[in-house]
Amino acid sequence: MENFEYIEPKTLTEVCQLLKKNEEAKIMAGGSSLIMLMKNNLVTPDHLINLKTVSGLDNITYDSKNGARIGALATHQEVIDSPVIREYYPLLAEAGLKIASVGIRNQGTIGGNICHADPAADFPPALIALNATLEIVNPEGQRTMPVEALFIDYLESSLAHDEVLAEIQIPAPLPRTGWSFMELNKTSNSVAVVSVAAVISLESDGKCRQTNLVLGSAGMTPIKVEKATGILVGQKVSPELIEKVAMEAQGISKPISNVYGSAEYKREMVRVLSSRALKQAISRAEAISS
Repeated sequence: MENFEYIEPKTLTEVCQLLKKNEEAKIMAGGSSLIMLMKNNLVTPDHLINLKTVSGLDNITYDSKNGARIGALATHQEVIDSPVIREYYPLLAEAGLKIASVGIRNQGTIGGNICHADPAADFPPALIALNATLEIVNPEGQRTMPVEALFIDYLESSLAHDEVLAEIQIPAPLPRTGWSFMELNKTSNSVAVVSVAAVISLESDGKCRQTNLVLGSAGMTPIKVEKATGILVGQKVSPELIEKVAMEAQGISKPISNVYGSAEYKREMVRVLSSRALKQAISRAEAISS
C-alpha cells in the first residue's frame, strides 16, 4: 500500500473542495471495498478523505409525503434493522441480508455499496425497483438523479471526481404493493450469480397499477426491464403475462461466463428468477388487499 495523506473533513462542501483540489484523492465511507483495492495496489490515492467525520450522513427518516431519506453512511446493518425500512421497504432489508457477512454488513455503507458500481451489488437492483433517487453534492451545489443513471460500466459510475453521494431518497410506497428479491449464489452470502428485484402495485380491481423488474449480475450494470411496465400495467396479471416479462428479461440480459456459470446458464436463471419474483410480488400485493 502506497503512502497517503489522511484527512477528516467536517462538511460535504469541504469534501468536494478537497476532491476538486486533489485529482488522485479518494473518499472512504465504510472502506470495505476501497481498503481491499488499496492493499492490492489497484488504487493508489495520495489523499484519503474519511466521510465518517461528516455528521448526519447516517440518518434514516420517513414521512408519508416524501418517503424515506437514507444517509449515504448508513451501514448495511443499520438499513436492514431500521424500523422504517422493515415497515415500508422490506425489499431493501431483504436485499441487504444477502450482503456478505455480519462483519461486512456492520462496516460497509449503503452509499459505498452503490458508488462502487459493482454489478453484483445487492442494494442497487432493489433501489431501482423502488424508484429511488440520489442526492449528489458538488462544489457548485447539488443535483438529483435516478439510481439507474449512476451506472456506466463495470465499477464505473457517472459521478464526477469532485461529487459525493449525500443520501438516497425513496418515494412512499403505493397502497397494495408487493415485492420480491431473489438471488442465486453458490454459497450463502457469496457473490450473486444472478439477482432479481421485483415490485408491483395493484389497483382495487386487481389490475397492475405500477411495476418494476430489475436484474443484478446480468450485465456490466444493473438492468431495468423497461418493457415490464408496458406488458403488465393496466392488466390483470396472468401466468402468461409473467412469462412474457420473464422472457423479455432473459432477452435483454447480458451476463458473462465465469467460474460461477456460463452466460447461457445465467440467462436461463434470469428467466426463472424473474418469473418467481413477479409471482411472489403479486402474491404479497394480493395478500395486503385481502
